Amino acid sequence: MPKIIIVVLLALAGCGSSLDSVGEDEPTDGPSLRITQGSVTAIARLIDQQGERRMWRTRGGIVIATDGARVVATAGLAMQLAATRFDGPDPLADPAALLSRSADSRRMVDLMESQRTPEGMRFGVALNCRLVAGTADDDVVTITETCRSEQVGSIQNRFWMERDSTTIAASEQWIGSNIAQIQIEHTAQATPPP
Repeated sequence: MPKIIIVVLLALAGCGSSLDSVGEDEPTDGPSLRITQGSVTAIARLIDQQGERRMWRTRGGIVIATDGARVVATAGLAMQLAATRFDGPDPLADPAALLSRSADSRRMVDLMESQRTPEGMRFGVALNCRLVAGTADDDVVTITETCRSEQVGSIQNRFWMERDSTTIAASEQWIGSNIAQIQIEHTAQATPPP
């Protein structure tokens, strides 16, 4: 992820914020994500888009950067996913291909506690991952990503893909150590410009 995006994420989000609770009737005009962490749910609205890379911000100041359906950076939480870099392509960029074969990937992530002290920073955390698709029901395919890391142990992400459109409709993703995974409903995402 370019350094400029990291700087923008940090500038847009308040340090140590938490998701803001929303009611079911909150309007969601325009592209948005419904994000749940633990028992708290927030709506994140699109604030910037460059192709498949998008930045979303909640009313409480949490910022999430995505590349397609994958969360690649966060800001404003107690533990922040500061950057994500893949060695090669992200298999999730072509989820339909996972229907016929599993895929391996390797990525490096940078993690940072909200205080931004040197002891709270971990750069170059290597994740070796395998993505496997399995059917949840007739219309939805569950893609499970299992990652192993010497630095953070084993993690698991799940993505639910609509079989007909091969669109990721929902996901549950790891965003750092010692912080709950986030669940995302991707149904109101923006589409890339032509």
